[in-house]
Amino acid sequence: MVAEAHINITALINTFKDNENHYLTATYSEAEVRKDFIDKFFTILGWDVDHHLQTNPFQQEVKVEKAQRQQGSQSQKRADYAFALAPDYKKTQFFVEAKKPSRLLRQNKEDYFQTAKYGWNSQTGISILTDFQEFIIIDCRFKPDFDTILKNEIKYYHYTDFLDPEIFQEVYWLFSREALLAGNLTTFIENLPKPKGKDRQLKLFAGKYLSIDESFLAYIDDIRLLMAQAFYTNNPQLDNYELTEATQRTIDRLVFMRFLEDKQIEPEDVLQSISTATHSWQKFIETSKRLDAKYNGVVFKNHFIDQKDFLGADEVLFKNIATEFDHTNSPYDFNYIPIHILGNIYERFLGKIITVENNKASIELKPEVRKAGGVFYTPKYIVDYIVANTIGKLIENKTPKEIAQLTFADIACGSGSFLIGIFDYLLEYHKKYYNENPEIAKKEGCIFDVENNIYVLSIKQKQNILTNNVYGVDIDLQATEVSQVSLFLKLLEDETMTTANDMQVLFAEKILPDLSHNIKCGNSLIGTEILFDKLEFGKEELRKLNPFDFETAFPKIFSSLRGTKQPGFDAVVGNPPYVKELGSKELFRTVQEVEFGKKYYQGKMDFWYFFVHKGINILKNNGLFGIITNSYWMMSAGASIMINRLKNETSIIEIVYFDNYKVFEDVNGKHNILIFKKGKNENENLKYKFIDIKKPTENIKSFNELIYSNKDIFSNSKIILDNSDNIFKNCKTLNDYYEVSQGVVEATDKLTKKHISISEKDNIKIGDGVFVLNSNEIDKLNFNEEEIKLLKPYVNTLSVKRYALDFGNEYLLYLGKKEREDISKGKYPNIKNHLDNFKEFITSSNAPYGIHRTRDQKYFEEPKLICKGMFLKPEFYYDDEKYYCGFSFSVIIQKNKKHSLKFLLGLMNSNVGSYWFNLNGKKRGIGVDIGVKVFRNFPIPKITPKNQPLHDSLVKLVEQMLHAKQQEQTASTAHEKNLYKNLTESLDFKINNVVYQLYNLTPEEIDVVESN
Repeated sequence: MVAEAHINITALINTFKDNENHYLTATYSEAEVRKDFIDKFFTILGWDVDHHLQTNPFQQEVKVEKAQRQQGSQSQKRADYAFALAPDYKKTQFFVEAKKPSRLLRQNKEDYFQTAKYGWNSQTGISILTDFQEFIIIDCRFKPDFDTILKNEIKYYHYTDFLDPEIFQEVYWLFSREALLAGNLTTFIENLPKPKGKDRQLKLFAGKYLSIDESFLAYIDDIRLLMAQAFYTNNPQLDNYELTEATQRTIDRLVFMRFLEDKQIEPEDVLQSISTATHSWQKFIETSKRLDAKYNGVVFKNHFIDQKDFLGADEVLFKNIATEFDHTNSPYDFNYIPIHILGNIYERFLGKIITVENNKASIELKPEVRKAGGVFYTPKYIVDYIVANTIGKLIENKTPKEIAQLTFADIACGSGSFLIGIFDYLLEYHKKYYNENPEIAKKEGCIFDVENNIYVLSIKQKQNILTNNVYGVDIDLQATEVSQVSLFLKLLEDETMTTANDMQVLFAEKILPDLSHNIKCGNSLIGTEILFDKLEFGKEELRKLNPFDFETAFPKIFSSLRGTKQPGFDAVVGNPPYVKELGSKELFRTVQEVEFGKKYYQGKMDFWYFFVHKGINILKNNGLFGIITNSYWMMSAGASIMINRLKNETSIIEIVYFDNYKVFEDVNGKHNILIFKKGKNENENLKYKFIDIKKPTENIKSFNELIYSNKDIFSNSKIILDNSDNIFKNCKTLNDYYEVSQGVVEATDKLTKKHISISEKDNIKIGDGVFVLNSNEIDKLNFNEEEIKLLKPYVNTLSVKRYALDFGNEYLLYLGKKEREDISKGKYPNIKNHLDNFKEFITSSNAPYGIHRTRDQKYFEEPKLICKGMFLKPEFYYDDEKYYCGFSFSVIIQKNKKHSLKFLLGLMNSNVGSYWFNLNGKKRGIGVDIGVKVFRNFPIPKITPKNQPLHDSLVKLVEQMLHAKQQEQTASTAHEKNLYKNLTESLDFKINNVVYQLYNLTPEEIDVVESN
């Protein structure tokens, strides 16, 4: 074939030579040379450049950038050609950057730099720069440095050199499709000389000889340290956690801005406008707010760094950081850095925390990371394999509507490598499905790409796939933030400025979905029950435990534990933390404090065993579980409890044993992939696969290539189908599990007929709120000490929330009969001087000053419940601080001690209360109007000796909720807010459960209440 190729190349060369003067003119364009010569050159090398054979756009080995997209900035465009090998069409083997022949390549360093950036950021090793007249192989192994970029040239050819058959063969046996299939290019790259010792030591080359992940990690670490110092300089009151969080959020934003620029979703001057602004930090905040309005998501979400009272970063330091991030000064190209590589970088980045000593910021490993021996990122091929054999099996042959009902999770998600893998697999499946079913594609909102003659997913569809299917939990808030950022980057990977803007115009929606309901921060192994023996929770205690309840975090998936649907995830995957018991006794002791830990703990175990137990607990029956772990559990006495659960409650599908094959760099020990199904196979004769991965054959350089080779996926592996000699040989069938009865019944009768109303026996007295005139400017009136005592704290409808109150420092001047008499006697001179001004505002609630009309003060001076008279959902608050409120509120006071106001508060704020008020209140717009008559009929469960414990439990939970809400309001960092948000959601869940029991509701009735 090489001889035939040389004949064809010779003809192409002669065509160029015969008309060389024309082709070397400035008017002969890049688009023309691509069409006339470069396309044909690589076609001769065996590549389907014009896609005559590979017509499916999702399965094309040559990706050709359209010429019309190449207009504009030289620094921002995509590579002209990207070459891959089936079946891994996403892994670029090498790039080709084309220029017009009149551009003398060796005189244009920017062309070398641009080509090297493509290859280095994508980790191809080498790439090609050519105008057909010149053909240059460029070294892309190392960080490109503009000043020395010409040294990256490996080989230079003039087009006439290829007339020599031997010289042509050099190129053919490197870059032809035949050569790549033989592995020649990989071998060539591996044999390239490494930098010499002197070059390594030269300052000019400092940091140059690093892979993209190592280089970017070092770069981000440096930026992080500078950013922390920039914050601390202006805000020395920040503690280590606040400093770490502020720095993380800022870097996330800078990275995201660069990504939007490099993907050409936003104009390329976003960061340049920040770095060149007179006040860079202020410009950064303004840009963040603009992007938040457009994109949504955690990245630009309002944070304490955005607040006016936050002094921001040191101007000089931040300007330098922004300048470094600007694409005109940076070798990094986020259009080509694979998303999973960013995850790799962030995973290690997240293992560190910022500390300050002697006014100087430094970065240290987190204690838990130090104990674990470091952070180890899961290789992409492992992620892909596990996802394909769990999620892939579950969605096989399903329609998009059927897939939308499935949920997949990683409960120790870290920076999101498995979540990205899941999302990517789902996107590829949906694209393939829709192009095989064009009528459905059109009906369900796909966009037809006329240029490529295919249907592509709209942003809206990708949003729905992400929010319907992908879930994650991690104990580290920064990790969950990075996971969201990575998923957002994946969502936008194939978008353009046009498609992003169309999303806003057509749907009037933000471009990124809210992932706060999907990606959660918390301790997957410790629930909030650990805190329920105490009323108050210290911040440090909460930070350490970070308790998390799956039922409250993911109500759509787990709330049906009380109802008729089967709860749980359809698949759980991941790489849980490995920590030996002896290596972290404190970690094990913490988990042992909860019932879950006590049940599954045994000595000399590994921490990841707990995650297997939790995975079984939160899986649906027949759900799939897949993880990468160390392999010692198969022979460890410390794994006996876990092994017994696997034997009795699951069906092992596959174990991939890596033997001496090294999965994780710098990690000793052997590993395996474990995949099982929850529940026993009905056919006990079904055997699982035990796949023993031996050392790969010589022509396969890595397990990655083994998986993606055209051979059978485990062609040189030993597959054992008989498990008679294995630890699982005694697997038994699962007992028939309980099926919840179907059907829905009305719950209303039980609520209205079986319980006393709130007004019976005169237990609780209800009074209207009072008409008020408020003022936060009352201090301007120069009141004396006696007059100040007449000021009453006032709350408006924006202040009162569910279990919480946000006091706005507004006060009411309250004058009763006695006070008016005292005024007439001259007791309150300042008030008397302004009395005429007050009178005209007596009936107006909008005036800046005023006198409250006389009412019974006991409604306000005693403990009470207050709530807005109209609401979407009950927002009752327990007040014992003597707040005053207006006529737009309802006020409930306690007349005798038979019923606790806190007991009533729990009932009214519960799901049952919401359901009842919506049924009985007067509909006004989208809310309901609640008057005294409605309150008087509210049903209260009768308290008997039998249900007294439930009454007491509800009161205690409400007290905890009031305290937690107060703490949540005063929390400053996102981490603290998350801790209390998790806690209040869990308390809400528990309150609802107690209320359901007090009203004796059945699962069917609970479903009615919750669905309404």
